[in-house]
Amino acid sequence: MDTEIFLKNVCQEIKYNPVKDNISKELEGHIEEIKEGYIKDGIEEKEAEEKAVKQMGDAQEIGKKLNKIHRPKTDWKLIILITILTIFGIAISMLKQTNMEKYEINKMLIYIIIGILLGIIIYFIDYRKIKKFSNLIYIIASVILILSMSEIKNTINGVPVLNIIGAMSLRPCTIVIPMYIIAFVGFIMNYNNENKISLNIIEKTIIIQKDLLKIVTLSIISLILIGKVPSTANAIILGIIYLIITTIQILRNKEKSKNRIKLIYGIVSVCVIIVAIIKVLSEPYTVARWKNYLNPEDDQTCDGYEGMLQREILENANLIGEADTEIINDNKNIINSRNNNTFIYLLGKVGILISSTLIITIILTSIRLIRNAKNIKEIYGKYLIIGLSSLYIIQSIVNILTNLNLGIKTDIDLPFVSYGGQYFIINLVSMSIILSIYRRKNIILEN
Repeated sequence: MDTEIFLKNVCQEIKYNPVKDNISKELEGHIEEIKEGYIKDGIEEKEAEEKAVKQMGDAQEIGKKLNKIHRPKTDWKLIILITILTIFGIAISMLKQTNMEKYEINKMLIYIIIGILLGIIIYFIDYRKIKKFSNLIYIIASVILILSMSEIKNTINGVPVLNIIGAMSLRPCTIVIPMYIIAFVGFIMNYNNENKISLNIIEKTIIIQKDLLKIVTLSIISLILIGKVPSTANAIILGIIYLIITTIQILRNKEKSKNRIKLIYGIVSVCVIIVAIIKVLSEPYTVARWKNYLNPEDDQTCDGYEGMLQREILENANLIGEADTEIINDNKNIINSRNNNTFIYLLGKVGILISSTLIITIILTSIRLIRNAKNIKEIYGKYLIIGLSSLYIIQSIVNILTNLNLGIKTDIDLPFVSYGGQYFIINLVSMSIILSIYRRKNIILEN
């Protein structure tokens, strides 16, 4: 049997077509090495090839073994957890609108269908193709934020939105944060330590690493833009995610100097502080409001009003069923009308037991995401999972703490659970990218 027939028989057993070329090249390389050895021993080329192929073993058996190794994997556990979170979100939106009109139900179903279809498409696309569009993704995200500061912006329940056509609008931070994370990971992956420029200043030569300057500058710009929307909480969350990804990259590349590590940390940290300062200066009463959020009894009719409502629900919550308070039945108050109060609403409406089930599901999803990030070998995919998973985990923690009156009030919603078609689609797209990466965790393809 010659090499060509052997490779053809091996590949017939492999079901996942994208890996066949790489496997053929690798096996062909092994056969050539064995063949060269036989030729050196004085065996003719044709006979050497036949002996080399025979030494490789049975083609069908090899193909079956390689098929098991290189078969795409589906993370059913994560899919089940996402489905449970989505069911919670649908149930809560229907509880909030017991007299929901038919068009509202249809609208919800449309968003779910769009999200699922987009998710399926992304799941089957090779996620590594995203990397070459990092600059474009960053530019689009920045344009969205700049437009959201123009005259075509609006606010819904205090949250900035970008008016598109008629009643259609976009929540800029919901869309751009995952985009900035994807772009940032791409910048990190495209980092070239040799890409430098030299500047002569006062008879001194200063060497600047262009890619490092690009990463730091664009990170700062993105955080400032989000802070100007304004959304200080989202800017801080994005800054934390930048630091998480940077930390892991530094730990992975131990050859980086300590000074460079301090530089990256210092600049990004300062940027987060700048965003907070801009927020305080633009709204002089911000600090006082934060104090009232943490101590709602000090200002029960204004900034502390929402906190007092939350406290009353917490104090009167039952193990099962509605809390012993009229707040939960008042559809006009903040608890029932704002998406970021989803968890406290659920607690007041159905009780501690079911609400605890939601928290357990969130924790299990977070653990699953962390395990996936740990088990992915391909670095670009690993960093994407780390970034997008960090966003999910941090948003969940911030929202739950805020709902339990343990944190400053923010416009951060609970992923998959807070009602909102765009928010659901963006969350599902993010998770689909993670599932796409997991799908190829045992498959090594050439770039």
